[in-house]
Amino acid sequence: MIMLDLLAYSFPRKWMIAVRLYPFDIFITAYENGKIQVDAGPERTRSEISEFYLWRKYKQKYERAKTDEEKKMILQKEKEERNRIIEDFKQRRFEDYIKKGGTIAYFAGCHMWGDEVARRVNEKHGVEVRFEIDSESGFTTFDSTRVDDEQLINETMKRVDAINEAREMFFNKELENEFLVSRGIKVK
Repeated sequence: MIMLDLLAYSFPRKWMIAVRLYPFDIFITAYENGKIQVDAGPERTRSEISEFYLWRKYKQKYERAKTDEEKKMILQKEKEERNRIIEDFKQRRFEDYIKKGGTIAYFAGCHMWGDEVARRVNEKHGVEVRFEIDSESGFTTFDSTRVDDEQLINETMKRVDAINEAREMFFNKELENEFLVSRGIKVK
């Protein structure tokens, strides 16, 4: 069953519809400038790296800190490392993290897989799907100012199908593992 919710927004958005597809949502947003965006996500890059990698690394140091100043310095180091990792991921520099192994290698592999999913879906559907880091996981945008209502619906649905397929593929661990092994990456 598909559920639709019309969400109210203000400038520069005219409206947003949430298409509720288990286990995730796809959002269709219309902007005042005539652009339509179809997206799904977001992937929680920043918070997952903090929660599952950096917090483990810095937790004992933080707990042993005796002063507020020491705690602030530890939190600052954690923030700087998180920002460096995210910037490396944005630049698609995954290999060094994969070589390190552990939790950070898992995140690097997932993000490398996200790029591959976007490439595959672009090729199949002929629409731009991008895997964004520290933003929505993927989206397509098109200019709807020169299309009639029927074309608008067709173009939007084409992108909803592409994003839906990308999300399903992204969460398919068997496909992800096949891809990572093909790149010489060990998987569990």
